Amino acid sequence: MGRIPFVTSPLHPFKSKSSTRHSSTSDGELGLATHDETLFEDPQFEHYEATSNIQLFFDLFFVANLTSFVTAHDVNSSKMLASYVGFISILWFTWCQVSLYDVRFATDSIFERVAHACHFGVMMGLAVIGPNFLRQDAWGPMQQLSLILMVSRLVLACQYGTTLYFTWHYRKTRAPLLITLVSLLAAAAVYFGISFVFQLRIRWDAYIAWYCVSVTEVGINVVVAAVWPALSLEKTHLVERMTCLTLIILGEGIILLTKVVSMIGKLDQRFFPQDIGILISSVLIIYLTYQLYFDNISSVEALGPIGQHLWAMLHFSFHVCLCLMMEGINQIFIWAHLWAGISQLFNPLMSGINSNAPVDELRDMLGEALDDALNRFTTYMDQFHTIESAYNATIALPSNATGTEFIEKAWPAIMETVTIIVHNFGWKIPKEVAAKANLTFQEEIDAVMKVYDLTFGYFCICTGLFLIFITVFAILSLPRDPHHFRLRRVSTGTIALVGLGLALLSLMNITGKSQAVGQSPWVLPALALIMLFLPLHISLAAAASFSLFSHKLPRDII
Repeated sequence: MGRIPFVTSPLHPFKSKSSTRHSSTSDGELGLATHDETLFEDPQFEHYEATSNIQLFFDLFFVANLTSFVTAHDVNSSKMLASYVGFISILWFTWCQVSLYDVRFATDSIFERVAHACHFGVMMGLAVIGPNFLRQDAWGPMQQLSLILMVSRLVLACQYGTTLYFTWHYRKTRAPLLITLVSLLAAAAVYFGISFVFQLRIRWDAYIAWYCVSVTEVGINVVVAAVWPALSLEKTHLVERMTCLTLIILGEGIILLTKVVSMIGKLDQRFFPQDIGILISSVLIIYLTYQLYFDNISSVEALGPIGQHLWAMLHFSFHVCLCLMMEGINQIFIWAHLWAGISQLFNPLMSGINSNAPVDELRDMLGEALDDALNRFTTYMDQFHTIESAYNATIALPSNATGTEFIEKAWPAIMETVTIIVHNFGWKIPKEVAAKANLTFQEEIDAVMKVYDLTFGYFCICTGLFLIFITVFAILSLPRDPHHFRLRRVSTGTIALVGLGLALLSLMNITGKSQAVGQSPWVLPALALIMLFLPLHISLAAAASFSLFSHKLPRDII
């Protein structure tokens, strides 16, 4: 392994040498090269053609943060949903700022390696803060998060400052690099100031400034890259960086899905027939998501400088939708399994009641169901006492008691068991609801159903928006030949209409139909069938457009 320099210029070495040789030849002396006015007009940065290993390693920190946040927080209320989106926002814009530097100016030197180590530390700091993110009593962690963001921007400012040092003589880079550097220093100053707001406990909602500053600083960076061609993102591998992060988020969806499968195997030790279909549909949805995304990036060159900047910035909202879509797939899978498991557990008892079975047989059926649940799921002492008390109440019933009388006594045990199963599978009601004293079972069930309504709502909206974003990306990346790709544009319009229809399904929450749909195992299989149609539709449209185009070509070309 060769010696690694302490710091390296981001300028292309061959370009610099050729410019110097040209200047020396014309002036006769190498020393006059520094006075050549044309030498410092066209800087050439040494762009990497592909994502480096250290950049991929940085992407893994992004997804690890998402995993730890989802593990620590249940997205079971609108407040927690907003917290999840807020954390993704801070994480994504921090990742984006580092990536915008790496794709244009990153080199292999001791300085850059130390800088990346600092960025890794920032990501680990975000992971530490994640469990306490936006908690009302977590003033200390909020202050620490502001300081972590400040450090991140200061490290970036040092990196841009080094680039400015090496390119100071190039007039086309001096102003944009100074603007970017000042924006980073200003952002660091604001983050530092916000930390005192949390330290002194002045205003809790000061965290809104995080989002405003993050969006502003990245916006300035992108606008600078769009206005000054010398710092343009056009010849970089930014598209590959965005697609790599998309792949990693899809991989995270698979990881979460395998965790759901493992949890079902551990708690229930069995899979119902519909579980297999839902599992296949879930994997198929994630795979088709991958296909739709990459099939609609037909030509990176067709994006152009402005289109590429727009394409990159749209990926923030796209990645948020994709993260929530992956989370929704897993939660709906769990919900469908829950209903199947609860129904199978108590179906014998319900059938016995409907057939007017003797009380002794009903009691045996109830006991078997309760023993099965208590042996498989974690139960607290107060829950066990409730179940035991209700079961003992059925023992006191006379032998000629009716099924209605039996179910009235057994109902608390049945409902407490249902609550235990739901909680063990991770479906928990919001903390503010659970903190209320003496919650009735109906109130608790209503709270759980509201969690499902929220999940169904954001899943439909994010899946629909995902398809709409796919349409936008396809339009941006399609070649500008209007005749050749006319049918392809029709196919992208079809995807957008399907996405709009899926997003509008969230309105079922208003009518209360979403809960009935959730008890059916067909939510994910139906979505898989819809998404399976879309790639086939695109392929047929592409084949038809090529066929029409080929008829217009001279026969010797065909």
